Amino acid sequence: MTSFPAIPHRGALGNAVSRAFGFLLLYGMMAGALACPAVTFSLETKAHATELTPAELQLDFDQMRSMLEEVHPGLYRYSTKASMDRMFQSERSKLNRPMTRPEFWTIASQTVSQIRCGHTKVSMDDASRDVMSEARKFPFRVLIENHRIKVLFNDTPDNKTIRPGMEITKVNNHKAAEILHRLLPLVPGDGDIETGKWNEIGNLFAQYYWLAFEQSTEFTVEARNSSGPRVFAHLPGITDSERRTNHNIVNDAIRAKLRELRGWSSDNLAMRFLYGGKVAEIHIGHFVGDNFSQWAKTIFETLQQKQTKVLILDLRGNGGGEDKYVSLFLSFLVNKPFRYLDHVDIKTITPSFQDQLGWSADFATILKERTVPNPSGGYHLTAQMLPGLADQPPADHTFQGSVFVLIDGGSFSGAADLAALIHHLKRGKFIGEETGGGYYGNSSGKLPTVTLPNSGLKLQIPLYGYWNAVAGDGDERRGTRPDYLVPTDISAVLKGQDQQLNTALKLAGR
Repeated sequence: MTSFPAIPHRGALGNAVSRAFGFLLLYGMMAGALACPAVTFSLETKAHATELTPAELQLDFDQMRSMLEEVHPGLYRYSTKASMDRMFQSERSKLNRPMTRPEFWTIASQTVSQIRCGHTKVSMDDASRDVMSEARKFPFRVLIENHRIKVLFNDTPDNKTIRPGMEITKVNNHKAAEILHRLLPLVPGDGDIETGKWNEIGNLFAQYYWLAFEQSTEFTVEARNSSGPRVFAHLPGITDSERRTNHNIVNDAIRAKLRELRGWSSDNLAMRFLYGGKVAEIHIGHFVGDNFSQWAKTIFETLQQKQTKVLILDLRGNGGGEDKYVSLFLSFLVNKPFRYLDHVDIKTITPSFQDQLGWSADFATILKERTVPNPSGGYHLTAQMLPGLADQPPADHTFQGSVFVLIDGGSFSGAADLAALIHHLKRGKFIGEETGGGYYGNSSGKLPTVTLPNSGLKLQIPLYGYWNAVAGDGDERRGTRPDYLVPTDISAVLKGQDQQLNTALKLAGR
């Protein structure tokens, strides 16, 4: 038996490691793209704070519901029409008083989250986004670990009381459990999957807290280590630009470990050999890029030449990408034809609000030519529209060795599809946490955004209903679940360890 020792790797937290660096990009994009002169900001602050009347709120809500009912292919995927009708009525009844836009956002978000579709989202109007970017928000970046809030970075300039790895137990005298209980219903996710929701809350905790809990500018935070007494700190909130530029020395150790872990796989597509080529590890950030096809071909040719026996595929934090690349990658793992998509639905090819959807005349013509009526209502897309609906041939250089797939709540959309198909075809073992995307597919494809007239809130609506070719397997309401459950643990990152990868190496050594 070959023994493979534990080695450091970028993905001990998988998506969280990407998140730690991605946060800097996220805040940079928000602060840069939404920056505005002081006079403009003053006007936008006023617009943001202005309350909308119940009539205005109800009009926006009714338009949102009407659009969803007309075009959303998965509106009744997880619930009956009767139960969804009751839900819409219940949420609308809350619009009985004047509200600010963030208050309306919480109701709209809670409404769409009950569709159980991770691709259906409500985002703030432009003015409120500007205000939020400049607002003083929660001064830590966090990871949600087993329903606990763990500190990833302390973004204050000089506070040393609360350090990475500590658990936050209270914020402004609100228990952490109370905060998470309030935020969870606002986050969209596929089916009954929670890993993706916790991943999203961790990614954007400061924004969710500001929008849905309280817009405080100061924070009294209670925290603790796994052992030892609680500590307290009273801290000012920080803006997005400050979060970008502050350098607190308490983060130095975890930053060094993150650089060590991320190392070789900082690019979207990366591969490395371990132990003389016996093991290869592939990291795919997203299934995108003009070079993807050639990259995949070269990779698998090289695996054949080196006679590699074990492939570890890291899909942690992979939010999906293009169908054709998902299908192409799978073709290198199987030695016979396979199906990727069983069928793909579209509810209507003549929506009443085509202009708002960006529905061009050319696209309307293409849909008419490349769809067929669905006996149950609506239409099915054909393979002419989506080649993934046809039988898929295996590639020329297929990998015949053992496959281990690393997954987590950030494995979503196309990455979750690939995981489900690998599982269905019995082509690999899974390590980590349940994927954030559904096993049987999702509602996605084209994802236009429409703006509600009074609030300016933006609604993202998927138009295609994807059903993976995995019938008779898995759970229609869940994602791909791991054969080896290895939860995310920030203490491992602080030690420079990748628990999921190390588990895969131990299994490979057997």
